[in-house]
Parts: sequence; structure tokens; C-alpha cells
Amino acid sequence: MYDVTKESYDYVVTFRNNLEGERPMPKTTYFNLPEEKRERIFQEAVVEFRDETYDQASINRIVQRSGISKGSYYQYFKDKEDLYFYILQRIGEKKMDYMSPKLRKFEELGFFEALRELYRTGIQFALENPDYLEIGNKMMRDQSGTILRIKDQFSGQGEAIFVGLLEKGKAKGEIREALDLGLLSKLLMSMQMTVVEHYFEKHRDKGYSMDILEELDAFFDVLKKGIQEETS
Repeated sequence: MYDVTKESYDYVVTFRNNLEGERPMPKTTYFNLPEEKRERIFQEAVVEFRDETYDQASINRIVQRSGISKGSYYQYFKDKEDLYFYILQRIGEKKMDYMSPKLRKFEELGFFEALRELYRTGIQFALENPDYLEIGNKMMRDQSGTILRIKDQFSGQGEAIFVGLLEKGKAKGEIREALDLGLLSKLLMSMQMTVVEHYFEKHRDKGYSMDILEELDAFFDVLKKGIQEETS
């Protein structure tokens, strides 16, 4: 489902296709609403999930601030999970719109350059969209069953991007032929989260910033050179 073909490297199209059809999304009645009303509901939901964990988030508060009835809400969304998943999907789409110009240039870059640019652009998007960043932070810390299930679905989409980069790196001779790219993509995703967590442990007072790239550069150095001391 999350394949990025070796022949195309069309990361943008592949990722967008993977965002569609994962699970039931808002009902047709929601998309029939005027755009202003749809956006008002979306923005109020963003505020709620920014300020509260998934379990603590309240549909009652969302509908009250949106100026709709609770009955109308259930004409638009099946339940809270449906709305939450839709919010994450919209954030993912906005992030891809932001990153698309860079992604299209990845064919010109080496593997490590492309990987660093992917991280750099992602950090910049987060800094420019602090509400989305906080929703993501809450989701990553949340270990409830519902959120774990949702994270599992979105992790495959992230892996598709990494697999595409790795395939390109392998084709250019930058990545060893025998490596399991599926496993490596999972390791890269896990390791990047560990690097970010390490940054926050060291710089609790600084918050999210482009300085994270310094930690990621150290991570890239390990990826390139390994941990074994060179011998003469």
C-alpha cells in the first residue's frame, strides 16, 4: 500500500495517494457545507486537539465554539476519532503542500543531502505552524489504544518517503545493495524521534527550533560512518 516505486520517485503523488482511502472520512454532508463553515469547524477542532489530549478533547466544546449543534456534528462525522483522523490528514496535506517544491528536487540530491533537507523542511513547517506541532507532540506522547492505532496507520505513510529516498540512494550506489530497505526505513523513523527527544532532554528551556538540525547532523554522521573506530 505504501510503495514508492523505484522507477518514479514521485514522492508527492505517492504520499498523497496514501493519505486517501485509509478509513471513512467526514460524511458528504460536511463537504457540502460552505467553505467558511467547514474551515470554522476545522479550526476549532485544531484548537481543541492542540489544548487537550485525545481522551480529554470534547466534542461539546468544538460544536459550541463552531456554532453548530451536536446533532449537526454527527451528520458530518461519525465520532471523535473520525474528526481527529481528518485533522491529521489535513495537517499532512498542508505539510506536503509546503514540502512539495523541495521533494521534487530530491532527484538532484544525494541520499544524505535529501534526508537532511527533508528534516530541515519538516522542522521549518512545524515552526511556522505551532498549533499543528503541538497536536503532533500530544499524539506522539499519547499511548492510548485509539492513538496507537492511528499512529500505526500514519507510520506507513512516513515509511514510504524513507523507502523512496533509500531506493534512490541504492540506485546511485550510496546505499548498500543487500540492505532491507523496509527495516531501514523503520529504523530511520524511530531514530529520528529519538534524536528529537534527546535534543529536548538537553535543551529543555529552548523549545522547538532549527537547532535540532545540529543533533540531526550528528545522527547523519553516525549513519554515514557507523560507530566502529577507524583503524590504521
